[in-house]
Amino acid sequence: MTLPTPILPPRLSGQSTVVRLTVERLAQAGLSPEPLLREAGLADVATADLDLPGAEGQAAFLNLAAEMLQDPSFGLHLGQDYDLRKLGLLFYLMGSSETVGEALSCFERFSSLDDPSIYGSYRISDIAVTVAVGSAEAGRCLDRHLAEFWLVSIARLVTELAAGDAVPIGVSVSQPQRDTAEVTQGAFAAPVAFAASEDRIDFEVRLADIRLPTAEPYLHASLLPHFERAVEAMRWEPAVVWARVKKAMAPRLPHRTVTLANIARDLGMSTRTLSRRLRDERKTFSGILDELRAELAIHYIRIRGLPISEIAWHLGYREASAIVAAFRRWTGMPPSQVRRSQAGGSAPSDPPSYREPMDARPGAKQR
Repeated sequence: MTLPTPILPPRLSGQSTVVRLTVERLAQAGLSPEPLLREAGLADVATADLDLPGAEGQAAFLNLAAEMLQDPSFGLHLGQDYDLRKLGLLFYLMGSSETVGEALSCFERFSSLDDPSIYGSYRISDIAVTVAVGSAEAGRCLDRHLAEFWLVSIARLVTELAAGDAVPIGVSVSQPQRDTAEVTQGAFAAPVAFAASEDRIDFEVRLADIRLPTAEPYLHASLLPHFERAVEAMRWEPAVVWARVKKAMAPRLPHRTVTLANIARDLGMSTRTLSRRLRDERKTFSGILDELRAELAIHYIRIRGLPISEIAWHLGYREASAIVAAFRRWTGMPPSQVRRSQAGGSAPSDPPSYREPMDARPGAKQR
C-alpha cells in the first residue's frame, strides 16, 4: 500500500468522525440529519463544524439514524464503507509509522483527540495484540452501533497498515447477543464473543513487529509534534486508568509480579492514587486482573498440546488447581472441557458471563 495524497483537515480535532459520517450517510439517502441531531442533543449542522458530542449523544444519534435508515446493523455498515482517510491526520500518522505496534501506540495516544469521550487502548501480551475501545465515562460501555463502528474501523486500519497480513483471532463486544449477531459475526474473520468485559479485537502477537510498507519517517516526524501540541493544549491524559492498568499487567503476568505497588510505579503514581482512581471508575485491581486472565485463558486453551500447568504459569498462578477453579468460575466448565468445546467449535472466544469476584478488592494478592 502507498499512502494516497493526504486529505488534510483544517485542524486535528473539532469534529467527531462517526457523527460526520452519519450526517453524510443520511444526506446520501436524501434525509435531513438536522432533526435527528436536535433530538439526540447534538449541534445543528448549519455550519460545517459540529460540536464535539459525548458518547451518549453519539449513541443516540446513531440509533436514530439506524431506525430512520431501517438498518439494524448501521454501526457495522458505516464502519465498513467509509474512506479511512476521513480519519484525517491520524490516518497518516499511523500509516507513516515504522511498525504496526508503533501505529497502534499512536492510536492509543491520540484517538481521543477526535472525541475525548471515547478512549482507545493497545496492549500486548505473549499471546495476543489487543486493541480496545470504550467510553471515557466511568462505568459505561459503548452503545452497540458506536462500538461496532470503531471495531470494524480498527480491523480495517490494521489490515490496511499490514498490507493484508493481519487477521483477527478474536473479537469481543460488551453488548449482549442480539438478532443481528449473525451479521456481526460475518463482519469479522474471527469468532465474536458477546457480553464481554470490553469491546476489543485480538490479533496474533507477531502483528506488533510487522513493518509498514508505507513507513515515512520524515512525514511521521513532521506530524508527531502537531499531535503532541494538541494533547498538551487539551491538558489531556487517558481518562480511563483501568485500561492502562490492564495494559501494564499483561507483561508481568508470567513473572507473578502483578502487584498494586508495581503497577502504580509503572504508571507513575502512588498506590493510594491508583486505588482512588480505580474506585472512581468503579473498578478494582483484582477485578481487572481477573478480567485479563479470563481473556488470555481462552487464547491459551486453544493451543493444542499446551499443558494446563503451563497455562497456569502464563497467567501467573502458582498451582494448576487455581486455574481449574478459575475456569469453572469464568465459564462454568473445567479447562479440559473448554478445550474439547473449542476443538468442536462450540465455545465462545471470551467468557460469556464474566463477573468480578465477590471478594475483589484493590491490592488483592495473587494466588
